[in-house]
Amino acid sequence: MKIIIVENELYLAQSIQNNLSEKLNARCEIYASYDEAMKTNGDIFIINTNLQGNIEPLIKEKKNSIIILLAPYVTYSSVTHPIELGADDYLQKPFSIEELIRKIKHLIEYYKLKRKVKLLEDFIEYLLHDIEITMPKYSFPVFIKSTPNKAVEKLVYEIAKKENKDIKIIDLEKFNKKDFNSDDVIYCCLNYEKVEDEEILKFVSKYDSIILLPKNYDKITNRCVEFEVTKSNFFDNEILSIEEYIKFIITSHQHKFPDTELSKKLGISRKSLWEKRKKYGIFKQK
Repeated sequence: MKIIIVENELYLAQSIQNNLSEKLNARCEIYASYDEAMKTNGDIFIINTNLQGNIEPLIKEKKNSIIILLAPYVTYSSVTHPIELGADDYLQKPFSIEELIRKIKHLIEYYKLKRKVKLLEDFIEYLLHDIEITMPKYSFPVFIKSTPNKAVEKLVYEIAKKENKDIKIIDLEKFNKKDFNSDDVIYCCLNYEKVEDEEILKFVSKYDSIILLPKNYDKITNRCVEFEVTKSNFFDNEILSIEEYIKFIITSHQHKFPDTELSKKLGISRKSLWEKRKKYGIFKQK
């Protein structure tokens, strides 16, 4: 780990260098001006905000590194504006080395978690990239009646992304009120059909919840959202029902083939094709 110390008080700079070298096993370099520091690279920049010159170019140039400001006093120009430009945190002089080390460790952990979250987001996007769905209008609690598959996972993920909230899976067979402990989470609830408890449903409905129901569940049907799968990759381990397959093929291919050819490929009559469109609420694209 390389730490750049931008400080013209030599005694303070050397004290920081000695402590960080010993306690964090870091390689430290000291620079007395913003211009000098611009010419080097490091994992962490510790910058005195009260030096001669303009700090803005240095903050903008090094904002992909961790930046901690050392400010003799807290003002818009010495702290607030540099943080708006990309600095991470500040310490007001005088400060303790222990406090500086604590901030460094905290920011290292923060960025490690941030990279991990981004990696997981990218991985989820990759797993679901081959599926496109139409986003339905919804209000919480959201009821989805469908065979669990990637399309449902995609819908749950898209709702969570739109609401900018995390997802927490809840098994209602093991219902515990203590599991519902945040307003910043979307609760994806499974197995309601196995308990069918109105009190549980009333409680869950107080939160931003998505309740997954099996395809053949014949209750709460009028409250279930409907969505279309407009694109999917069938080269996976999922098996669709005949009805789901026909619905998907009509939605995906009706703009490519005339009704005579599409019904022939599906092995049904044009009248049956018309009836299935009506049944599924599919409007023919023109």
